[in-house]
Amino acid sequence: MVSERWEGVEGKGTVRMRMGKRICNNRPSVDRKHGGEPRLTVELIPSTSWFTNARSYLPKEEWDLVRHAVYRRARYRCEVCSGRGDEHPVECHEVWTYDDERHVQRLERLVALCPACHQVKHLGLASVNGRYDEALDYLATVNTWTLEEAERYARSAFAQWEGRSRHEWTVDVGVLESEAYRRWIARKRT
Repeated sequence: MVSERWEGVEGKGTVRMRMGKRICNNRPSVDRKHGGEPRLTVELIPSTSWFTNARSYLPKEEWDLVRHAVYRRARYRCEVCSGRGDEHPVECHEVWTYDDERHVQRLERLVALCPACHQVKHLGLASVNGRYDEALDYLATVNTWTLEEAERYARSAFAQWEGRSRHEWTVDVGVLESEAYRRWIARKRT
């Protein structure tokens, strides 16, 4: 079990939770050493949890402090592809884990992603916005897959999303409620 207490600030704005989990992290968002895991993944949020996120949980001023710390820690580079966007270099993405038995969606960390990688993470939204093909092509490119492999992977991600969307989820942003996090924010405001 991961403690929800923050250990404090390390380096240039990195905040580390106990057990080595990070909210601000300049390492890739996946472990590339284990060949079965793609570099870029699709992370569809269950429809029953839409619009429930760290950004909506925190006051705007606080969200801005947190996301800018994520950007700085990543040196304004995408943590998946090392790229940058044209309009803005990176965006802040929430990495969630899911307990499919207890239906708990837990915020694990925040990462900096270029707009193209962020669009892939939210492939359903890309589809709604008419950018599905563009996002799917980028997924294939980053993972060095064929388009057919990317389509198969996307179908699997959407099947998982359909299953998860049948349930109401308890959203756990406990890391943002911890005393150590509150102390970190207080220091950032001064």
